[in-house]
Amino acid sequence: MTIDFPHLYPGAGRIAALSAEERILRIRADRWISYPRAEAALAKLETLLSFPERARMPNLLLVGESGMGKTMIIEKFTRDHPSSFDETTGRLHMPVVAVQMVSGPDETRFYRRILAAIGAPEPPRATLAVLESLALRLLTELRPHMLVIDEIHSLQAGTIREQARFLNMLRFLGNELRVPLVCVGTAQARNALRTDDQLVRRFEAFALPPWQDGADFTGLMSTLIRSLPLRRESEIDGHALSRMIKVTDGITSGIFSIMSQLAIAAIESGEERILSRDILGGDRLQAVLGEPV
Repeated sequence: MTIDFPHLYPGAGRIAALSAEERILRIRADRWISYPRAEAALAKLETLLSFPERARMPNLLLVGESGMGKTMIIEKFTRDHPSSFDETTGRLHMPVVAVQMVSGPDETRFYRRILAAIGAPEPPRATLAVLESLALRLLTELRPHMLVIDEIHSLQAGTIREQARFLNMLRFLGNELRVPLVCVGTAQARNALRTDDQLVRRFEAFALPPWQDGADFTGLMSTLIRSLPLRRESEIDGHALSRMIKVTDGITSGIFSIMSQLAIAAIESGEERILSRDILGGDRLQAVLGEPV
């Protein structure tokens, strides 16, 4: 016997037929939730990925507050463009090389991060010159079409001279490989990149601002509700949506976290739906929010 849940997306409907324990595990796992601004960011990345090779490649700065979903967008894009092995040439092709910025502008540690990201062993006691030469040679063999540096705002942990030297290294990598650079970070990332006038002129900024009341946020919540495997249809009105923005400051991770926890509470209680009163006040929202630190 097939159980239908017409208020859910088909994938969520199939999960809704599972046990409470299995559904709770699925809710707690990372999952991609699409919304217009994220799709626009993915479209920007697709354009850069297919950009023809030239001397001065365009770059992108994906900027937003912590928790706005920048890293999830990059992870989604990387999953959509996985590595492949060419049996004819015997070479691995990695379209997107994604690296997390080290805690400060340290070129040696950054080259080590690159080698780790492409699965290359690090030579013992290697100097900066050796690491640079090895990373460039291996990246040339992999033929990437994009280099992504996440948490680029960590650059500001160094001195002005260290920042300038590190940005010069990034510009060098982009020029040598002839690939777009995608830097991801908070608003501080803009200030970090301004240390290098030549580099910053090649960057286009794409912002992920906090959510505000309006059609976009209503659409996001509708998508999120239809993806949560609850067996009854949730009912959330405009007042509850405004309250959600207020308690989360419009930060995507906070919104997703609260909705996930409310969904788990609804499964555990047997209510199987989220109602406006759960968000507008009462014991359930307080239990989700917890005590302030």
